[in-house]
Amino acid sequence: MADGNMTRDEYHTQLRSYWDQVRQSEGFDVGNVVLPPWMNGMFSGLVPYDCGVNDDYPNSDLVKDYGRVGLHRYNLLKGTNFQLSSLIKFNMLSNPVSSYYMTLAAESLDRTGGRSSAEFRVRVDEREFGTLDLACSVARIVGEGCTVTTNKPFVPHFHQGAVGDGIFEGELPDWPSDFSDENRFYVLKESEIWSSEWIRMYMTLVVCGNDRSITNKLGRSKKVLLPLKIVEAVIETKTGDVKKTPSERLNALNAHVYITFTGLEEPRAHGQIFEIGKHLKRKAVIRRVVDKDTQYLSLVGKLFGCTRD
Repeated sequence: MADGNMTRDEYHTQLRSYWDQVRQSEGFDVGNVVLPPWMNGMFSGLVPYDCGVNDDYPNSDLVKDYGRVGLHRYNLLKGTNFQLSSLIKFNMLSNPVSSYYMTLAAESLDRTGGRSSAEFRVRVDEREFGTLDLACSVARIVGEGCTVTTNKPFVPHFHQGAVGDGIFEGELPDWPSDFSDENRFYVLKESEIWSSEWIRMYMTLVVCGNDRSITNKLGRSKKVLLPLKIVEAVIETKTGDVKKTPSERLNALNAHVYITFTGLEEPRAHGQIFEIGKHLKRKAVIRRVVDKDTQYLSLVGKLFGCTRD
């Protein structure tokens, strides 16, 4: 495991030194963290990308959506309305199932028409490859609660996330036979779909999560994603939430979101078979769970097709 005369203990000492340096910024600033020359090619650590210098980085549209996931979490918890302006930089693990440490610019429009801008740091960990299964553990404005606890071990990739209860735990639900039960479901108005940008984000996340080739080929993502049109969106919250306002149900911390859409010619998902055609209605369900204690946000989703024998 070591190079030349480097012993195994010396190798692990250098490795710990690297991650100790990364931990100082929680993985967000690694420009001055350098691997020992002898480790090049053996261990890559976090790979940095400066989006202001070069926009040709892996899965660019998917990474931007991951940034939007962080803003979505912040908005749910803080009652704000920040939207992504630009991705400034990010660091990622060079693994098929990766972790992303993003710095981004966001803007919010208040009720009086005034605009406010802020720089955010967002961490998103993928938990499974070939599907939508991710957790967002950090989403904050730079300088807001940014004290690093250096006595805590830094874990560059972890599989933790928010854990739901009741209908929001276990396997994702099957597609309901109908949405007439107002105690369970709220069918969004068209204006609510347009004003809730996160619904489209959910749709693109589940599509691209199942088919990473959409975003890893330059120019293909726009060709595939731009034609997608939401036909219907329904949110399922806890029984009894019927007394809450539509806004409260839309922003519930735990929810299932059922999306029907068109425009996807050839969906792909492990173990599923799909008819081909942009005119066909596709169905997806996304589970959102936010842990009140840790404030982790978990998103899990799937496309519906025919099951392979």
